[in-house]
Amino acid sequence: MPVYLLGIDGGGSKTLALLCDAQGVEVAQASSGPAHLTNDLPGACDTVLQLINTVLHQAQLTPTQIVLVVGIAGAGDDRLKQQLLTALKPDQYAGCYVTTDAKTSLHGANSGAPVVAIALGTGSVAMRLDQSQQEQQVGGWGFSIGDEGGGAAMGKAAVRAALWEQDCHPDSYSKLAQYIFSVIGQNKTDMLTWLRQANANQYAALAPRVIALAGSCTAALGVLHKHAADVELLIKATRADTDLPVVVLGGLAEATVPYLSERVRSWCQSAKADSVRGAILIARQLADSVAKSPAPSKPVASSGNDDRAIALARQLSQLPTESRASARLDLAGLDTESLLKALNQADQTVPQAVALAIPNLALLVDKVVAAFAVGGRLIYIGAGTSGRLGVLDAVECPPTFSVEPDQVMGLIAGGHSAMFRAKEGAEDDEALAVADLTAIHFDAKDVLVGIAASGRTPYVIAGLRYARSLGALTAGISCNPGTEVLTCADLALCAAVGPEVLSGSTRLKAGTAQKLLLNMISTAAMVRSGKVYQDLMVDLHASNAKLKARALNIIRQATGASLEDAGYLLQHAGQSVKLAILLFHSVPDLRKVCPVDVQAAQVLLQQTRGHLAEAIQRLPAAICPA
Repeated sequence: MPVYLLGIDGGGSKTLALLCDAQGVEVAQASSGPAHLTNDLPGACDTVLQLINTVLHQAQLTPTQIVLVVGIAGAGDDRLKQQLLTALKPDQYAGCYVTTDAKTSLHGANSGAPVVAIALGTGSVAMRLDQSQQEQQVGGWGFSIGDEGGGAAMGKAAVRAALWEQDCHPDSYSKLAQYIFSVIGQNKTDMLTWLRQANANQYAALAPRVIALAGSCTAALGVLHKHAADVELLIKATRADTDLPVVVLGGLAEATVPYLSERVRSWCQSAKADSVRGAILIARQLADSVAKSPAPSKPVASSGNDDRAIALARQLSQLPTESRASARLDLAGLDTESLLKALNQADQTVPQAVALAIPNLALLVDKVVAAFAVGGRLIYIGAGTSGRLGVLDAVECPPTFSVEPDQVMGLIAGGHSAMFRAKEGAEDDEALAVADLTAIHFDAKDVLVGIAASGRTPYVIAGLRYARSLGALTAGISCNPGTEVLTCADLALCAAVGPEVLSGSTRLKAGTAQKLLLNMISTAAMVRSGKVYQDLMVDLHASNAKLKARALNIIRQATGASLEDAGYLLQHAGQSVKLAILLFHSVPDLRKVCPVDVQAAQVLLQQTRGHLAEAIQRLPAAICPA
């Protein structure tokens, strides 16, 4: 059955639906009023559902033929997003994904290529899509905070300017003030009533007239200049130190860009596609993954009771990590010291459980090293505590081993904010795993490690299946034997730690076991990739005072040189510890290092693929210092 792509863009002013075939050719479209989850959750859900029914009826299609992507204002709130998903009944579609309208705008702005997108509608939000397909959002906190650069903020500034005129110049109103008072009332009582009741849409409705008056009214022009200055700040904060192109989107884009400074305008380009087309782009990626991946298992149907939860409870009760320990300690009845001893005693069993996984762990490390050699990456994927541990291990690799930030990456269900606040529902979102991997351009050269203490997390399992469908190597980490995370991966890493001392709290022994395994994977892979000399972090880059001091000590420990000589070598090596050590062995006089010596040492390191010990062995013995 052919798959069609349905993109929906919902915002505070209007909602658009676009239905395309698998190649992106338009089949049907429809539009309706606003759909903003924060402003009107029931109304937004109804609007989206009505648009879906409209375009499906136009094209004579059923939901099973559709991959649906909804980009909608307010979807950054997981609680609201989940309620929309519930209303959509996602299981009836070939694929279903709900995200923010900012994300769909971002992907449409430069047809999925790196870009800074500034969306100026009722509100404002900025997003950046960088070279590694990582997203960063700036602003978008809502009307109550200000949403500077949006239509509501412009309308509020216009009202403020008019009221200031009434307070200070009641005998001579500008065209702007006259217009504002025609809307909010001519007397104080009417004005106060309007101000108490006005919402973001009502303020935003004032913006078009402010723009129209700017050519003939100094007051309106001042509001527009203030608006443009706010947009400039948003652009600069989002673009930061990159040279990415900027696309200004939304109903206020055309009126705003001419008022930006010449420098900022030079960064701007026209959008290649709008937000609803961005939704179609994401839908196409999702459709490709649906075609490649095995169909996900359907949830248990409900018969009045929460049958799905009951079935899951039965499944979890069979897992050792969810069972009660045989000792059945009364933790709540222990004094503090006895409680801590009980926790510590339970932790003693973890290293033994991890040791049993070492044979498969060794196979994985060798595969990761081979992947690094051909430009592949190590990607962790997990949810909750498991996901956080993967992200933690990944972000420590660049400062420790001087690798690029995207060489080891951690994906967590729910995205960046899930690191700091639990998003438990995200672990059940199978489509999200595929979307997250697609967003970083995961391919067959990469290695995916799925982490799930229970071994049954749908987000992780879907990610592993998708990776295998691409031909990539996969590994599964679980603390329960025989679970799906292990059986659906190429390599199974099981640390069977058994029941937790606090029943079901897998952030304890299971979390410790996962942390140990991840430490071993990344550290061993970096050692085997030439990032370590003896037991020293020689690829450390001395970028601040503390790291420079550590670098000097590493050079001293590796060579026996004085700290003064170590400092001299480090300076000539461009703060590279590895190069400084090689210079110690390659120059006859440590105090007479010249550019030719540095260049020769760099070439030798390149020839040995960064393996310092091998580079030292290749040096002529006669020129090594005594």
